[in-house]
Amino acid sequence: MLRIPIGSITERGLDMDETVEAALLPLLHAVSSEGDIRFTRPVRLRLHAMLAGETIRIDGTVTTAVRMPCSRCLERFDLPLSADFSATAAPQQPSMNDTGAGEDIELSADEMDVIGYSGDSVDLADEVAQQVIMALPFKPVCRDTCEGLCSQCGANLNQAPCRCPSRDEANPFAVLKTLSFSDDKR
Repeated sequence: MLRIPIGSITERGLDMDETVEAALLPLLHAVSSEGDIRFTRPVRLRLHAMLAGETIRIDGTVTTAVRMPCSRCLERFDLPLSADFSATAAPQQPSMNDTGAGEDIELSADEMDVIGYSGDSVDLADEVAQQVIMALPFKPVCRDTCEGLCSQCGANLNQAPCRCPSRDEANPFAVLKTLSFSDDKR
């Protein structure tokens, strides 16, 4: 599941097209178990991997769809998600202890923002889940013209106007709009 078999990468690279249910990816399962977001389509991964020595260059696209509440009107809506990404995978090195000052320090793959792998395949489950999470909007909106909720009564303004007094009537400073000043400066 979402693994690149290193032995299958040829000189031209390897193209993969895989689909997995979001619930099978621990990070996405955690996001959806909070209740606000539900994945309505499986996560699809399309990628091209190229081998350069022991390092693997990965370019791909992740797509799925979610049902989530609008941040303005709180109505649930479906949102397709798509994220292009590039990543590098490198063999995991055993961690080095700091043996003294003046010696070179070797960084692990995690510290270099590289996907570490050992064995004959690269596991992309966490990388794919992270790409989906980063594609989620911070303030999701069901549509650009969403009116939201009335700040006084909470009515959904997309369905019908509320009967609350207009802001101008409720504003004690609204009377200032009726004042007129003469241009006569004496």
